[in-house]
Amino acid sequence: MIDLQEFLFLSLDDRATAVWEQGTFLGVRLEGEYTLALYHMGHFFCEVWYNSLSDEIALIQGFTSATQLEPYLKQIELPQF
Repeated sequence: MIDLQEFLFLSLDDRATAVWEQGTFLGVRLEGEYTLALYHMGHFFCEVWYNSLSDEIALIQGFTSATQLEPYLKQIELPQF
């Protein structure tokens, strides 16, 4: 598994390959004209920013901060006991 430091030095195309080969899809959210897909990469998370207007990946960023996961938490519903 790739670590975050290695991931951050990869080109956009190589980051995309790493995500497709090693990532586990966790969720998706919308941010303006972007669709953001969240992936778990083993020891870190990453977001793939897809621009629906240009039909291309604009950004793939890796992170470990729990703060960056907060926008996805709104989508999670836990069962009531």
